[in-house]
Amino acid sequence: MSVEGALVVVVGAGYEGKRKIHARMAELGARLVIVDEPGHWSQALVEEGIAISWLAAPIVGDPDQDAKAVLEALAAAGVPPDGVLTFWENSIDVCARVAAALGLPSNPVESVDAARSKVLTRELSEKLGLPSPRARRVRSLDELFAAAPYVKFPAVVKPEFGASAMGCVKVDAIEELPRIYSLVRSVVTPEHDGIFRAGNDLIVEEYLDGVEFDVDLVMHQGKCVFSSVSQNWPTAEPSFQETGLHCPPDHDRKAVADLVDLCVRTAQAFGLTRGVLHIEAKSTSRGPRIVEVNARMGGGRIHEYVRTVWDVDLIGAHLRACLDLPPAITPSRKPLCTVINSWLYAPATGRLVSLPIDDRPRADRNLSAIDLEVEVGDVVEGPEAVFATKLAEISVTGKDLKAARAVVADVLRDPPRVEPF
Repeated sequence: MSVEGALVVVVGAGYEGKRKIHARMAELGARLVIVDEPGHWSQALVEEGIAISWLAAPIVGDPDQDAKAVLEALAAAGVPPDGVLTFWENSIDVCARVAAALGLPSNPVESVDAARSKVLTRELSEKLGLPSPRARRVRSLDELFAAAPYVKFPAVVKPEFGASAMGCVKVDAIEELPRIYSLVRSVVTPEHDGIFRAGNDLIVEEYLDGVEFDVDLVMHQGKCVFSSVSQNWPTAEPSFQETGLHCPPDHDRKAVADLVDLCVRTAQAFGLTRGVLHIEAKSTSRGPRIVEVNARMGGGRIHEYVRTVWDVDLIGAHLRACLDLPPAITPSRKPLCTVINSWLYAPATGRLVSLPIDDRPRADRNLSAIDLEVEVGDVVEGPEAVFATKLAEISVTGKDLKAARAVVADVLRDPPRVEPF
């Protein structure tokens, strides 16, 4: 078996920004068959020559039902895959079930489920004796009040299923619970984001102090063969909306090493022994703690940052894992540069009248990308709404952190303007 010519089924193509991921797999020689819900944008990947086939399968949010639909679509089309994978959070539990049913390489269904659900992550961590914050499942305001004395304040209320800190809010006192519960409930709906088709239960857990990191792992035969660490900037509390990150980190080396060790031990204890994983964790005053475990590659441009800094192709590594091939990676011994990913939010609620992001090329900087999320004229929400509207993401590189920060400051030197209603 080799990647060249392998028939690989992609279960759930995700948002359009993931087009580059599928193009990279095709570039490596894989023949892609994409299975997604009717009318999905990914159908165009066949016309673009990235995929050889596209199949429709109804998606309802129940992993067993959705896996059954995918298997039926594959059987009807006569597709005998060599491997099955996904890079989409919403589909990882479905993908694991499809792989298991077909006898193809994958992490175990129960392991993926434990990572997919933040409630199961906490329950399994406690059972395994891993350091973990106090946590309880919450289905109603009464249950939130009942859980508060156990979790204690400050605490965090967030959805069992979710991504990008959607619906995550810090709560400092019991008097805030009704307002916070109502706010989070307004976000955790399938209408707000399809990820919540998987369920709308909440979890309340102990607040973790310290510095947060993204740890990207490549696992092979139960061992970690590569890790990359990105240091997150302080979030916009009381929400936990990301403000930025830089890779590699400049935090205390021993603390970072301890954090990576906990991430690897957690992955192994969970049974996540193959492929690319994305684990978020904090270096706290009481030692390293896991924030969440993702049985998939990190989203956004994470794979680009890792390749830029360490010359490691996470897409290729994950593709090879689904074919039961060892990862073909040779990381740089030292970081090749520093990457910064900075997020820009609306400064107030109203109509966006100016977004003067300077993207003119200059010889003294390396601006990798500006990903706009809105257009001038759009209605936006500011921090007073707790979940502010993201305007853009800026990705830059520099020879070191100081140089990269200077580039970001230059790009963002003129702030956006919002006209209040």
